[in-house]
Amino acid sequence: MKTDALFYELFQLEPQSLFDLVCLNMEGEYIFESITVKTTEKRFDGFLKRIDNQGPNVFLEIQGYDDPGIYWRLFREVCTWHEQSKSIAPFIAIVLFMDVKYAPEQCPLNVVSPHQFFQFNLSDCLKALGNKAGPLTVLKPLILENKNHLSEFVPKWKAEIDSLNSPEEKANLLEELLEYAILQRFPQLTLKEVQKMIQLTPLDKTVAGQELILFGVKKGKEEGLKKGELIGEIRTLQRILKYSQSSTTELARKTLKELRALLKQLKF
Repeated sequence: MKTDALFYELFQLEPQSLFDLVCLNMEGEYIFESITVKTTEKRFDGFLKRIDNQGPNVFLEIQGYDDPGIYWRLFREVCTWHEQSKSIAPFIAIVLFMDVKYAPEQCPLNVVSPHQFFQFNLSDCLKALGNKAGPLTVLKPLILENKNHLSEFVPKWKAEIDSLNSPEEKANLLEELLEYAILQRFPQLTLKEVQKMIQLTPLDKTVAGQELILFGVKKGKEEGLKKGELIGEIRTLQRILKYSQSSTTELARKTLKELRALLKQLKF
């Protein structure tokens, strides 16, 4: 599921935001990473551990499709990790459902203290945040039902991010994640349309965008502009999805049809 990349980037940037999202009061400072259980080659969507190794380990699964065996699979991997790591630390297992319809009725296992198990619905978690500004703002597009409401909400989300007064690099990353969330929720939109809503600098006004446009001048400015927009969106998605990022020169050699096909692969 491509949306997993959004959560990975956000929680890696701000591990505490996961606990804020699900209202867990956790002591100490945590780091976020992705781990693989070797026996099954199963990669957890997220693994958080306290920097001082004094608190419980947190295992996160983000569930965006119907899987009746999700609980069995989660605990199998948690147990396998403990077996392999020889860790005796308590764990917290969390399943974050993208939609309540994907949640099986009941977990078949009982988890006893000091271990804990929680399941949450993303929509409920984000609605509980209300208008509170924070890194979690970038997830809010995922629960917006109507595309026609974007023009109303996008400026608010952008204002919430701006109000954090984050360092420039972090602020830019949060804006990119907001763009990515909107594109994931409404894949029929283009990056240029989303940037216009957020009032970011249009691609054709940036230095990189102008270089791409010049690259296509021989075939006409209009085609060069279209290619520049597609290339900018492709490279943004590749970066967020942790794919090898294609060079602008390599992408500029492709036809519009090839670029659109590549973009479609990245979105779905």
